[in-house]
Amino acid sequence: MITEEEQLKEMRIEILEKVKDDSKDEVFKIKLKRAKQRYLRLVYPFNREITELPDDRAKDWQTKCAIELYNLAGDENLTSYSENGLSESYARAGISQDLLNELPPPVAGVIK
Repeated sequence: MITEEEQLKEMRIEILEKVKDDSKDEVFKIKLKRAKQRYLRLVYPFNREITELPDDRAKDWQTKCAIELYNLAGDENLTSYSENGLSESYARAGISQDLLNELPPPVAGVIK
C-alpha cells in the first residue's frame, strides 16, 4: 500500500521540484485529507462507514487530487475561466473533469 510519506514525496517533486524540501508538508497533508474525503464522498456516497481508501489506485488518485487542489490555491469552486485561449471549469467537487473521469462509478446500495 502506498504510504503517506510516499505521497508527500511525490507532491514535493511535482510541486516544489525538490524531494527533500519538507517545508510544505503540513499543507500537503491537509490537501491529502481533503482529497481523501472527496474520493469517499464521490465513490461511496451512501456509506459513511467506509473511512479508508480501498487500494493503491485510490491512493494514487488521492495524490493527484491533492496536487490539483494545491495548485488551485483557493480556486476550487471555479466554474468557468477563459483567458488567451486557456479555458478552465470545475463542475463537481471543485476538481477537473479529467480527474473525476478516473474515479470508479459510485457504489450504490440500500440507503440505511
